[in-house]
Amino acid sequence: MSGSKTTSGLKNGDPGKAFKGKIGRVIPESTPWWPEPTAAPKGAPNVLIIYLDDLGFSDLGCFGSEIETPNIDALAAGGLRFMNYTTVPMCSPARAALLTGKNPHSVGCGWIAHANPGFPGYYSEISNDAPTLAEILGENGYSTMMVGKWHNTWHHNVHEAADKNSWPTQRGFERFYGFLDAETNYFCPDKIYEGNVLKDMDTYAEDYFATDDWTSKAISWMKEHNSSEPHRPFFMYMAFNAPHMPIHAKAQDSGKYAGRYAAGWDAFRQSRHAKQLATGLVDERYALAPMPPGVPAWADLPAEKQALFAKYMELYAGLVDNIDQNVGRVMAFLRAAGLDQNTLIVLSSDNGASAVGGLEGTPNFIDQREGVPPNHAAAKAMAEDGRLGSHESMTAYPTGWAQVSNAPFYFFKRTPMNGGIRVPLIVHWPKGLGEPGAVRKDWVHVTDITPTILDVIGLAHPDAIKGFEARKPDGVSFKPMLQAAAPSARAEQYYELEANRAYIAGDWKIASLQPRGGKIETLDNWMLFNLKDDPTECHNLASQHPEIVQELMAKFDEVAFANYVYPLDNRDLARAITIPPFLKESVNTPRDFYPDTQTISKVIIGPLIADRNFRILSEFDWQPGQEGVIFAIGEIFVGLSLYVMNDRLQFTYHRWMSPIEMPEAVMTPGHQSVVVEFEALGKRRSRARLVINGIEVVAMTDMSPSIIGVHYEGIDIGLDRRQRTISKYAGRGSFAYTGSIERVRVEPGDQAPDSLFNRLESELTKMRD
Repeated sequence: MSGSKTTSGLKNGDPGKAFKGKIGRVIPESTPWWPEPTAAPKGAPNVLIIYLDDLGFSDLGCFGSEIETPNIDALAAGGLRFMNYTTVPMCSPARAALLTGKNPHSVGCGWIAHANPGFPGYYSEISNDAPTLAEILGENGYSTMMVGKWHNTWHHNVHEAADKNSWPTQRGFERFYGFLDAETNYFCPDKIYEGNVLKDMDTYAEDYFATDDWTSKAISWMKEHNSSEPHRPFFMYMAFNAPHMPIHAKAQDSGKYAGRYAAGWDAFRQSRHAKQLATGLVDERYALAPMPPGVPAWADLPAEKQALFAKYMELYAGLVDNIDQNVGRVMAFLRAAGLDQNTLIVLSSDNGASAVGGLEGTPNFIDQREGVPPNHAAAKAMAEDGRLGSHESMTAYPTGWAQVSNAPFYFFKRTPMNGGIRVPLIVHWPKGLGEPGAVRKDWVHVTDITPTILDVIGLAHPDAIKGFEARKPDGVSFKPMLQAAAPSARAEQYYELEANRAYIAGDWKIASLQPRGGKIETLDNWMLFNLKDDPTECHNLASQHPEIVQELMAKFDEVAFANYVYPLDNRDLARAITIPPFLKESVNTPRDFYPDTQTISKVIIGPLIADRNFRILSEFDWQPGQEGVIFAIGEIFVGLSLYVMNDRLQFTYHRWMSPIEMPEAVMTPGHQSVVVEFEALGKRRSRARLVINGIEVVAMTDMSPSIIGVHYEGIDIGLDRRQRTISKYAGRGSFAYTGSIERVRVEPGDQAPDSLFNRLESELTKMRD
């Protein structure tokens, strides 16, 4: 019910103001009247967006891959492939651009949602004056639902007491089931929310897999919707986190590809490129770009590395295969329900494939994130016993395979080279498309998706949203392309991520790459490419056409200021560990944690223990025979746990394959006051001691490297939920404590002398001047 407008322009909810009937003292003297309910335009299609994560241009069968994706290929065969589609080179910005049609910096989402450096382009949440597609469709009679990965809420707002203004159900989705962060374990996700409520989940079933779960929930909700009101259209946003790292795969999925990749990345880049040429997806202008610096020729690798690196790609293929299986499940439901003909399906990826695994890949990206070289021996052993790609690994494949995923283009996610921004786009809508099976070769950008969907439905972009004047999309509709080949409605676009920049104007593109971290030495290292003649960016023409470089540089500068791209920041995750001034008190405030509560978020517990002195006081009662977890922080990759086993108190600092265990301690029955006290000594060195009822029972013991926070799970009291922190009790389920616990208190102390953690961003800004 829309209500009437007041002189201020705001809606008036008074039910009598807009009433057009007649009100008498009794019914016979009165005339009833009903306002028209909000409804979508007659015949409006359902909208289903299937958004994949870090999937490269050539990873689908219909885009050149050998990976089996028959269900997605069928969408392409009955729909349209857009082979000249660009996105932005990272997940949070891409998702903001997709949902709003705005350039991501202009709505505060210029980087992943883990930092708030105090500049408008980087607040990490979609601004309130940029309506999302869900908000617009919801206001116009659609049901709106989302499953999977959100990643458009600032990291420090992902907890139970947070400002939830940017959470999915506050940004237009009536129903949400998924997680809010960047990545999670596929076999045991750390925090799943349904709406704004954390799902009560202590242990996952043995056959649990996140992509399957998102799909089951989406199908269930679409069934409920169709049963309840089949005449009302729905918008379903299926934001899979696959195939984003960690590269996890069910054994039956990766097993299909056993031995398939022994020929190596050079051979598969060539075979994918050949298939792209043979099927007409690309033409002879699309030369196969060279490998990035440092990637060895496959033939030059020793046999043991070839075997391991091939295994990484088997896992990746299994993960992509599983995506396709789930797309098949969705399509089977839509066909059975008679909804397939009038459901507009958009399938794409947020950015190109990722090279975070480095030149040699890793079985544990957490170690790599902390600067630890990959443990090939552990990876080999895990591959042999089936644990590589399981919940006990944080697998990321090598750069060489990322270049296979992005073939024929150069480079990868995080860069504005075409390997980072050219990804598949498939549109399927039997009732509304012309030329099914065709390939569209004119340019479309991620910000064009929302304007096109609105144009197809016949809806105007709103003038206001939630009391704010709504800014209009930067993207343009490509509706004409849905019927026949048509020229692109766009001519120019900027790109930026971590000071890597690009600008496309017509056939020309300039691009500048910066080293991650350290001082930016020059902003004028622009390359120039003619995309018409050289779409794979093999030939830098900057020295031949300096006037074009200067012209495009000026254009980039203009739009960069207009869209809040500046100031440039080439830091990687270092910018995620500093804080704005208003968080200073929070990260230094002691916290009490209690039993019989859900897991408290990593963004709360992490800063309290990150590369600093801290004390953890546990108060509980113990009697002989009682056992279980007192507290568990983190997970097997980085975690701390105090627990009772075999009538002994035990404390372990777990770091994947290298747990550090304190000696077991004897307790006297009764009330226990146990303190674990950590000292951070600098240079990532730390030590800890154990005190029971005021008596030191374990003297200061080396606990290096210092813990710098937790990566996935937060803190549990009285049990260890989801993935177990300590391998020793992993077979005991959640290993709930059988006695009583009063509380666990975490008291943060001084940071290590050389630590950047919890430093004020403003202080570091001055230091960089």
